[in-house]
Amino acid sequence: MSPVLRSALSRPWPSIVAAIAVPVLAFVTLVAWSLSSAVASSPDDDFHLASIWCGAGIREGLCELPAPYTQEAHPEYRMIPGEIPDATCFAFDSDGSADCWDSDVSGMTMVHRANADGLYPPLFYLAMSPLATEDVMGSVVAMRIVNSAFAVGFLTLVFFALPRRLRPPLLLSLLATSVPLGLFVFASTNPSSWALLSAATVWICLYGSMMTDSVRRRRLLVGLAVAGAVIGAGARADAAIYAVFGVGLALLLGWRRARSSMLPTVGAMVIVAVVALFYVNAGQSGAAINGLTTDAPPLTSGQHMMNFLGVPGLWAGMLGNWGLGWLDTQLPTAVWVLTLLVLGGVLLVGMAGFTWRRTVAVVGALAALWLVPFILLATSHAVIGTQVQPRYVLPLLIIAVGVATASPLVDRLWTGSRVALIGVALSIAAAVALHFNIRRYTTGLDVSAIDPGYAAEWWWPVAPSPMAVWVMGVLGFTGLLAIIWLRAAMPQLFLRKAEHLETDSPSPVNS
Repeated sequence: MSPVLRSALSRPWPSIVAAIAVPVLAFVTLVAWSLSSAVASSPDDDFHLASIWCGAGIREGLCELPAPYTQEAHPEYRMIPGEIPDATCFAFDSDGSADCWDSDVSGMTMVHRANADGLYPPLFYLAMSPLATEDVMGSVVAMRIVNSAFAVGFLTLVFFALPRRLRPPLLLSLLATSVPLGLFVFASTNPSSWALLSAATVWICLYGSMMTDSVRRRRLLVGLAVAGAVIGAGARADAAIYAVFGVGLALLLGWRRARSSMLPTVGAMVIVAVVALFYVNAGQSGAAINGLTTDAPPLTSGQHMMNFLGVPGLWAGMLGNWGLGWLDTQLPTAVWVLTLLVLGGVLLVGMAGFTWRRTVAVVGALAALWLVPFILLATSHAVIGTQVQPRYVLPLLIIAVGVATASPLVDRLWTGSRVALIGVALSIAAAVALHFNIRRYTTGLDVSAIDPGYAAEWWWPVAPSPMAVWVMGVLGFTGLLAIIWLRAAMPQLFLRKAEHLETDSPSPVNS
């Protein structure tokens, strides 16, 4: 028996059960979100789905070249199944259901955007493309479920690879920022899902590699940091920038320990080199310097000021103040008020035990969270509420929360009562958000009912009922939070005696 397996099986049985139950419940939660919205429900899905169908190149019946004369004039045009462009018929009409989509459309349709010109990095589309078939609906469901399983699997591997003190920051950075937008995106066919995954893992894996004395663990964490950077940079050009930013924060926080081993430094250089390669080859990369495409005139000084003061509105947008989907699924105020309270509480509690390195890192992360969207708005000649969407900067929020909560006093800070408050607030917010997201597509938001499937005009032909999906998502997420609360409230059930004594002893504060 391997030492890793022997160590795992020697742990108290509640720890073993939790190690299995938490990933399973997380996957169940994301599957519920995967089924909660129709095909092409994430922003710009007409482009992203076309890019997935063409992600592996020209394939008969999936992605074909148009007529020669058209191809000569427009080499970026492609022919894809006609169902895909039609699937966005419900976009921007929040009172209309997804019933407008005719999923029986036959034949191929020409599209002008399918990433044939390399606007986005190709890795995400290439990874999803084997699941693309002529059955568009079935393919999209499969992609969402596989993408959800991939996210849960990768995060679980990172969690158990990290030193024990860095596991709570990973969880907190995800839980405090994922309701509702993060859950929606993680379970979608949008490449932003990989950008979020990268943001949550790159910096903490590299930092964790400096905080461990185990050579084997250090190698694993450096490898996971590189993998996380490839995942992000292979999906979105801005994720490459965020990966480099995360590397900088990790080196700042762990530099005193990094000098004892060259491996984390080498890993950091590899990450920078790899993401730079993805970045320079993506047409999307120009937006970081020149802004998003816009024909608007330059902003006035007053508009710049309003943008600067309005940036926190994007943060609230990540937490439910902006609509989901094509920004047309408006959620009740209770959702973003609860999630904003959780975010504020997590930041305030997590910041205890400051050192000068942690202070600089947290201030830098929060400054980036404010300045990056402000600069992007300025270069795009856009005012707050247009062009720049919350999902573009959600990776920065994940990084900021993770860095802020990576305190050496983490075991003392997150008591059972604090975790319970967070769990109750997030459970309520997630339940309401999932209910509204389902109802947006079954009937439109002009219909109100406890059962989100009441008078449904649209639903998947083969799937549990809307009510069953909602209950599944609520129980999955609430169960996950309940286990985390139990671990915080009664740690003696989950730790060996030696680990419990270590938790009770004072934690060192690294400068």
